[in-house]
Amino acid sequence: DSFLRLAGFLLLKCALGDSQHMQDNKAYYTGADSNTVRRMLYSYWKQIHQIDSPSGVRWNAVALDLDRYVLINGRRDPQSMSTQLTGNTCYFQTFLFGVLCKVGQPVLARDGESVQLQNAEQLAVATESMSRFLLNFFVHDDDKVMRPLTNSNFVIDFFRFRDAPYYGAITRYLQHLKLDLPDYEEQYSRTLAYFKQTKTLHTYSKFSLSGAMSST
Repeated sequence: DSFLRLAGFLLLKCALGDSQHMQDNKAYYTGADSNTVRRMLYSYWKQIHQIDSPSGVRWNAVALDLDRYVLINGRRDPQSMSTQLTGNTCYFQTFLFGVLCKVGQPVLARDGESVQLQNAEQLAVATESMSRFLLNFFVHDDDKVMRPLTNSNFVIDFFRFRDAPYYGAITRYLQHLKLDLPDYEEQYSRTLAYFKQTKTLHTYSKFSLSGAMSST
């Protein structure tokens, strides 16, 4: 029961839960055919911005068994998990936690006082490779790969990449490893040049609209 409360609370707190479904289907969560979990989720959703912890759950700090910085943990305190750097949804932080679990394969120590990583070396290799991949995502000369995105956000927002907290975190991580940084600005320039040269990236024969869409 406490696990369901914690998991539900964290998903809603990170805005990963489907809040639109809750807005449109109150009876599903609170009606006669509902259940304890749905009512609990709806109750948390109604007050998610006023509470910082689910009821009936106690927090205990457990240290990571790491003695060096590998991006997913704290630079000044390697035994702690890294923290979210943005004020909006925590997709990337959730991704980093997924990398920790998938690659590092953490297990709780017998005494319950720390989390041991079965593949700490592989985790270090993976985070270095991942950081390089992200900074070479759009144009990669070695593999002759180009990934232009048909998304207006690229044109509107990309030029501000130096202000992005995770861009800073990734570049500082590679600098911490004393590695050369890929030229991320060149990624932006070459992708924009491709847009200008190509002009039309997709064509569509027709559009069709069906169904109602609610808005908030």
